[in-house]
Amino acid sequence: MDGVREAGPAGVALAGFMAVGKSTIGRRLAVRLELPFVDLDEAIVAQEGRSIPDLFADGGELAFREAERRALGTVLAGGPQVLALGGGTIHHFDNLERLRAVLPVVVLDAPWSVIAARLGHGSGRPLAGEARALWEARRAVDLAAGTVVDVGHDPPDVAVERVLAVLA
Repeated sequence: MDGVREAGPAGVALAGFMAVGKSTIGRRLAVRLELPFVDLDEAIVAQEGRSIPDLFADGGELAFREAERRALGTVLAGGPQVLALGGGTIHHFDNLERLRAVLPVVVLDAPWSVIAARLGHGSGRPLAGEARALWEARRAVDLAAGTVVDVGHDPPDVAVERVLAVLA
C-alpha cells in the first residue's frame, strides 16, 4: 500500500439503502485502509445462528431489529474496522447515535433506478417488496446521517476512491 490510512484508527461505518453497495465497497475499502471488514448482516447471522429471512419469519421486523441492535453493540466493541451496516440499521433504536460515538458514518447513495436494477425481483431480501416506499421514507434520514458519497452507476473501485476522498 502507499501508507495511506485515510480513516484514521477508528475506521468507518458505511450506511445507505439496501443494494447500494455497502458490502462490496466496504470490502475493498477495508483492504485499502488495512482494516478488518465487518458486515453487520453477517455478524447478526453468526450471533443468532439463523438467517436474516428466518429471523424475519420467526419474529417479524422487530425481532430482527433487536438482534441487529445486539450485534451492533458487539461489533462496535471490536475496535477499528470498516463496517457495512444493514439498510435500516440507522433508523432503529439509538443505533445512529451509538455509531457516531465510535465511527465516522459515510452514507452511500445511488438513484432509485440503480437500486431497483440491483434488487431485481427482491433477491430474497426481507422488505424488498416494499423497497421503493422504504427508500422514499428513509431518504431524508439517510442523507442526514453522515457524509454522503454518491456511488451512482460507478464501479466499486471508483466508489472506494470517492469514500477515501471524503475520509482524507
